[in-house]
Amino acid sequence: MTDRPGRSRLLRTHAAGHPRATVCFHHAGGGMSAYRGWAPALAAHTDLVLVQLKGREDRIAEPLTDPLDLLALELAREIEELPHEELVLLGHSMGAALAWMVADSLWTVYRRRASVVVSAQAPPPYSPAGIPGPAEAAPGELDEFHAGTLAADLAWMAREFPSFVPRPLPLDLHCVTAAGDHLVPPDAPAGWAALTTGRFTHRTVDGGHMYLLTRPGPLLALAGGLPGRSAGSTDEGENGVR
Repeated sequence: MTDRPGRSRLLRTHAAGHPRATVCFHHAGGGMSAYRGWAPALAAHTDLVLVQLKGREDRIAEPLTDPLDLLALELAREIEELPHEELVLLGHSMGAALAWMVADSLWTVYRRRASVVVSAQAPPPYSPAGIPGPAEAAPGELDEFHAGTLAADLAWMAREFPSFVPRPLPLDLHCVTAAGDHLVPPDAPAGWAALTTGRFTHRTVDGGHMYLLTRPGPLLALAGGLPGRSAGSTDEGENGVR
């Protein structure tokens, strides 16, 4: 894994020469290592680009205090500069919400379409009361987090996420929820479907909220086989919900 040259350390690219880049956004309390092992698994299908926010892993000394609108614009600018014809933005939990916000900036500023995969997250609008806290995690799930990073991320989300005003976008949107995830309400897929005028699909997988770490196979399969805009949907069809 090598850093892409640029003005920030936000994006780390594993390039295999594909026309498609899959940009992965990590969950609250975690970092880009949540996607460890994905590069070789996806090497036959897509280049892998990992987002690394401040306040974790090799950026632990940089507190995450950025205003959400400025962070989304910075990410959109760096992603727009990637030398790829097709973009997929994939995020889990906090990363799913951020991926959608960045997709909004990519479309608004650059008129650049990206397919978006949102995993284990409710759709906006968000409120401080609606941000799940550590006490709401299922037993054993907190073992996967750095407690200080998680608390800082949740405080940042509660402060910044309510400022995002959602609107329908002409993007393909793929929603993934876990059958045992009690942090995401059952009507979340319908809420996401209302935010796109493009193709919408919904998949339910086994596991709890952090299935990304324990059972990543379904997301890997989706990232590796995601069709382009010219192909038909593999799930529910045009803007359908299962």
